[in-house]
Amino acid sequence: MKRLFLIFCIGISVTSFSQFVDEFNKNQSKREKDQEKSPFGKNRRDAIWSHSQSQHRGFGWFVNPGLTYMLGNSADDENGSYDLTATGLPGYYLEAGVEVLFRKPQKIVHYFDAGLGIKHFSGQERYQIEGTQPTRGQFNLGSVFLRADIHNVWQLNMFNFIDQSLGFNIDYRVYGGNPDDGYLSPLASVNQSKLVAQLHYTVGFGYKVRDGFFIVPSVQTPILTLFRFDDINPSHHWFNSRYQPLIFTLKFAWLFPKKGCTPVEGSEGISDDKI
Repeated sequence: MKRLFLIFCIGISVTSFSQFVDEFNKNQSKREKDQEKSPFGKNRRDAIWSHSQSQHRGFGWFVNPGLTYMLGNSADDENGSYDLTATGLPGYYLEAGVEVLFRKPQKIVHYFDAGLGIKHFSGQERYQIEGTQPTRGQFNLGSVFLRADIHNVWQLNMFNFIDQSLGFNIDYRVYGGNPDDGYLSPLASVNQSKLVAQLHYTVGFGYKVRDGFFIVPSVQTPILTLFRFDDINPSHHWFNSRYQPLIFTLKFAWLFPKKGCTPVEGSEGISDDKI
């Protein structure tokens, strides 16, 4: 009787294991088919978007809200009898624009975007002579800007990617930036001009929410100032210190649907229909 019971248990176990293997193989096959139909594509060169599989065009728009901060650096007090300390203060950043994803897979560049927006920078310089009370000078300014970038995308997996870009921005100050009359600076202050043109570098980590919609948290900083041949340093000059801008953004990007296609809502943004 025990032997029959043991044989029965083994038979049940074998049957259950066989069913598990069959179910696993079915799920694996389904995952492979889903990947083949994925609007993102399996090819890493497809990056964010696959022309042949997506129901969206390689053209869209984005909004890019964010925060700014300036890293301060003071060098004018190295041989002086006083102490200078430069620090940044938080500001805001807001941008909107268009993007163009290249239709053919590329090895180096994958898409282009350009935007128009406004950004605010703020910082302060602390000046102190030994044995006296410190004084502070603060600057606040807002600039409208035009920005354009060319992007390289490294696809980590079906839904995540690293996005880095080189770009050009031209800023024009529209408010603030006036000298702080109450600040006793040790030297004659040198302040940034109203018009600033720079090359910048941006790196971010992207997530494809669904076909035609992705999010990219990024950080941007200038690497070269243009049109000022006496000083190509990318940092801004205020009072007697320099301030390196950092811009932290959260990009929301949408692509326009292809003509005659209605986006299909599916799990994890994968369409059940082929284009």
